[in-house]
Amino acid sequence: MPGLLWEDKVRNRLAEFPRFIYDASIPITGWQVADAAWDQRSIPALSPDELRPFELGDRWGGPNEWRWFFAKCTIPPEWEGKKVAVYLFFGREGEWEATSSEALLYVNGKPLQGLDTRHQEAVLPAKYVQGGRELDLAVKAFTGMNFKEGAFTQAKLVKINPAAEEFYYLLRNAFRAALTLDEKDPVFIKVAQFIDQALLTVDYRKPGSEAFYASVAQALEKLKEDLSSIPASELRPVVVGVGHSHIDVAWLWQLLHTREKCSRTFSTALRLMEQYPEFIYIQSQAQLYKFIKEDYPDIYRQIKEQVAAGRWEVNGGMWVEADCNVTSGESLVRQFLFGTRFFEKEFGVNCNTLWLPDVFGYSWALPQIIKKSGLDYFMTIKISWSQFNRFPYDTFRWRGIDGTEVLTHFITTKNRPGDRAYTYNGFTDADVVKSAWDNYQQKDVNNLLLSAYGWGDGGGGVTREMLENARAMKYLNFMPEFRLGSVGDFFEELDAAVADDPRLPVWHGELYLELHRGTYTSQGRTKRNNRKSEFLLSNAELYSSLAHALVPGFVYPHGDINRAWELVLTNQFHDIIPGSSIGSVYEDSEQQYAEVKQLGSKVLEEAANALISEMDVEAGELVVFNPLSWERSDLVLTPWRDELEGAVVVDDDGSRWPIQRTEVEGEAKAVFWVENVPAKGYRVLKIEKSAASGSTMKVTTSSMENDFFLLTLDEHGRLSRIYDKVNQREVLAPGAVGNALIAFEDKPANWDAWDIDIFYQEKPWEITDLRDARVLENGSEKAVVGLRWQFMDS
Repeated sequence: MPGLLWEDKVRNRLAEFPRFIYDASIPITGWQVADAAWDQRSIPALSPDELRPFELGDRWGGPNEWRWFFAKCTIPPEWEGKKVAVYLFFGREGEWEATSSEALLYVNGKPLQGLDTRHQEAVLPAKYVQGGRELDLAVKAFTGMNFKEGAFTQAKLVKINPAAEEFYYLLRNAFRAALTLDEKDPVFIKVAQFIDQALLTVDYRKPGSEAFYASVAQALEKLKEDLSSIPASELRPVVVGVGHSHIDVAWLWQLLHTREKCSRTFSTALRLMEQYPEFIYIQSQAQLYKFIKEDYPDIYRQIKEQVAAGRWEVNGGMWVEADCNVTSGESLVRQFLFGTRFFEKEFGVNCNTLWLPDVFGYSWALPQIIKKSGLDYFMTIKISWSQFNRFPYDTFRWRGIDGTEVLTHFITTKNRPGDRAYTYNGFTDADVVKSAWDNYQQKDVNNLLLSAYGWGDGGGGVTREMLENARAMKYLNFMPEFRLGSVGDFFEELDAAVADDPRLPVWHGELYLELHRGTYTSQGRTKRNNRKSEFLLSNAELYSSLAHALVPGFVYPHGDINRAWELVLTNQFHDIIPGSSIGSVYEDSEQQYAEVKQLGSKVLEEAANALISEMDVEAGELVVFNPLSWERSDLVLTPWRDELEGAVVVDDDGSRWPIQRTEVEGEAKAVFWVENVPAKGYRVLKIEKSAASGSTMKVTTSSMENDFFLLTLDEHGRLSRIYDKVNQREVLAPGAVGNALIAFEDKPANWDAWDIDIFYQEKPWEITDLRDARVLENGSEKAVVGLRWQFMDS
């Protein structure tokens, strides 16, 4: 058994040891600062008047601003060939990296690595570590989205002692692994002894001296040898770790900030691949790759090289990690179409896994769409966030509406024992790796698990610490095996292991998240714009395809349709369309939907005109198209023209329908009835002048009546009666009312924009203060009564 205060002793040694990882350092001074624009991707040529001196710790910029910082440093001759890093601290200790200050470090004019509160050191490639070589440092820094001034407090050139670094991470992980065991476990006793012996080997008489570092190297080798003597169990579970950085396309930041987050996160991953040959990184969203291709072509070239080498995994399938509740089935298909097509064209890659770690629930239609899009597997963690019930499975076959099945696996990592839910922003510490196995529910079926590690949401990604932890795990045979790999390979291995196992459960239904119910309604204008855009582009595709097939010389407008769809698909990201982003995101979204409307309307009009040009249509006649898959009788809206005043439409069987002038969203429209338009077909209508026909509707501010219904409004604007004249029945129960407007207090326990909690109905207010009622329209086809209520100050 370990001695008294053993745990306290080891914790203290671990707390003080990180300062010994750097065995030498040199301050970097002489900094200058200049204003920057967010879309400057290369270092600008600046005049001396544009540069100002900067002292570390000075305040700089305001919220949502950019600056350039410049300095020079020289590699000491005795450091040549050593492990050397530039250490720059942007942000403030303890601040969240996603919204704190962030930066991109350039060395000798080239982007090297991202910097944030989780990534302060950038290890220099060997080509820069030449004795006496001067390096030009430039940093493009962003103050952050936390409404504070920028922070830049530390700058130094550091020399890393490899043995000290490796010893620290091995000691730390052996200790954390031991604490997961019972203190009476023989393995715990052994590991505690090995840790004690390693610490006894370290000579603390002159910390930082040559003798000290020599003793650290000895302690490292002894600890490796001792830990390796513990044999691995044949039943040892395997956790496959994949490097990852979840980048929200927009959330607490706009798309323009995301473009820059990509440059920082991706360059950091590329540098880590140079230092750790075993490191594999996944990035799932085609839109992010397109951003980096447009903005930083050299970083994009390096990514393509690593994809070809098998180090950078392109997988996931979709254009963005899209919402799967509000988004239509047609759009989900296009998420896959645009995503997989981009990946195949740009990287020669065929995805096999739908990667949606953070989406707020998953439609029952998805298994069929996944399979028909050429993918076989699905991964998430989000269902573990459910408010009341734990989902019963972590590995299962998900059966869709049509019976299609997709092998599904939930990552089960928890970074802290008390965490309620699994995480896609995992760590690689020994106890965290073990948590994936401890939390896993299908132990009787499978012992192969997946874990995604790296800082995320606002990017950042994997750190050197995480990869050093992963290396330390090689010596901890009493823990689950931690193997770095790819998502695609993991699922293929998992599939082979469980394919024929009758114990593998099947889930038949949607994957419903018992949380974030408010995302079905938040930012209703965005949801409306999405649906209108989906309808518009589906129609534009349909009629452009028909025109291309039937009209000689008509060229299908790939460019405009693809541009419009990409805008729609991007806005279906799981923090945009659900309504959970900051206000400026929706200002951007509104502009993008306006562009979609302009592009889609132009394409649709050109296609329709091309088709009409091939029809036997006389001047002044109207052509009504039906894009639906069934015959349709309905009201038609078309732009108003003065010659339609007092006119009727006449169909080919002689039926006559009055034309009424109306307004829709401030635009004058003509509305009329048309019957029996064929599925995916059209009808040609003549326009004729006609004597005025009176309305069959009787409308006042307190009642509305046509051939089918009689409606009565009470003094509060509520429906007190709905009488069905055709079936001769009262629709409302005695004493009941319709059209009752009720406001509820919207104060959920967490996440205002996301949640409507179960107790919301406890505090209702019915809105009864009717201030105005007037008849707005009373025509042959349409009647409108406008009602206006007062509620508090609204």
